[in-house]
Amino acid sequence: MEVASINLKSSTADCEDNPKVEWNKFDLSISYKNWSNENVTLKFFDVPHFKMVSSDENTVSTLSDDCVYEVKNSELIASLIKCGEITKEEEFKHWFVGFNEIGSFIEVVFRGFDEK
Repeated sequence: MEVASINLKSSTADCEDNPKVEWNKFDLSISYKNWSNENVTLKFFDVPHFKMVSSDENTVSTLSDDCVYEVKNSELIASLIKCGEITKEEEFKHWFVGFNEIGSFIEVVFRGFDEK
């Protein structure tokens, strides 16, 4: 799996509280307090797929769980295109958002993103 690091405005490393995950009408919100106790919300739009992944699982075991990564040439996106869930023209992205305080990643496929 080929990945590239993504730099967010506010790091997911050492978040002070467990992230709160909400999925509503295909939009995913992840809210947490960062290391300096500021509220942060990551909003992903048009989300056909997301899941929690333990940092011990094979797919992410070589990644640092205090970072965010974009998967290049994603097999998951190819699979979603093949089954008709999404189209290539929609230009979806595939990220792993790491939260080292809970030892997990949130894997998400999405079309739009905002950080507040």
